[in-house]
Amino acid sequence: MAEEMVPNPRHAQLVELLKEVHNRSQEVGQAYQRVYASMQSGKVWTGPTAAKWTTEVADRHHRLAQLVRQMTNAIEDELHRHPAMVTRSQAELIRRQQTGRP
Repeated sequence: MAEEMVPNPRHAQLVELLKEVHNRSQEVGQAYQRVYASMQSGKVWTGPTAAKWTTEVADRHHRLAQLVRQMTNAIEDELHRHPAMVTRSQAELIRRQQTGRP
C-alpha cells in the first residue's frame, strides 16, 4: 500500500513567501507612485532640485520593480523544484531539516 500523500511544508512556505513578496511590493510600489504623481503635479515642490529628486524617485520605483521580478522568479524557480504533495515521511523529514533536528 502506498504511503499517504500530504502537503509539502517547503512548497507551502514558498507559496506564502511569494504572496508576501507580491503584497509588500504592491504596497511600496503604490507609495512610490503616489510620491511621483504628487511631484509631477508641480504643486508639491518645483525647481531643479525637485526635478532631480522626482527623477530619482522614478528610478527607484523602476529598480524596485526589477528587484521584485528577480525575487519572484527566484522563488518560483525554487517552488518548481518542490512538489506540492509528498509522502508523510518525506514531509516529516523536511520539517526536521527545517528545524535542524536529525
